[in-house]
Amino acid sequence: MPTAARVSLEEYLRNDYEPGCELVDGALLAKPMGTLEHMNMERRLVRLLERYERSGLGQAVHELSIRNGDEVRIPDLVFVAPGARFENGVLIDPPLLCIEILSPSQRQSELFAKCEAYHSWGAPYCWVIDPGTKVAWEYHKDSAVRTAEASGNLRAGEISVAVADLF
Repeated sequence: MPTAARVSLEEYLRNDYEPGCELVDGALLAKPMGTLEHMNMERRLVRLLERYERSGLGQAVHELSIRNGDEVRIPDLVFVAPGARFENGVLIDPPLLCIEILSPSQRQSELFAKCEAYHSWGAPYCWVIDPGTKVAWEYHKDSAVRTAEASGNLRAGEISVAVADLF
């Protein structure tokens, strides 16, 4: 496995990385390239979250960089509260919801570890979705990961999305 390049936060913020990279513990970590199935799931989620945007709860944004201290992560999708603060195009306030979509090259445990980081940064809700197996999980701060029932909903505060609408 190749060694991840090491950069400072300042260097990271000065550069654009293709493919997108996250900055974790001073190391650049490339995000997996999304598949068509992955991108379709992102689009579907944005459409399902539009009603919450119209009601003024916030905005769904895909591939938005979020920063906590010297680390920058890029969730597949975030739901950001109105008035959230940005610096250099990077979200510095915790999002209300972080959503990760499992790619073929990833393991569930990686995404749950990212959710733990989002929780430690102040994001109260995370969802992990596997379009391949058609399974979704909720991971709320200070709670255990919960597999969503196929006939149930994913919830994040006032936000609720039917699992059946995802697949």
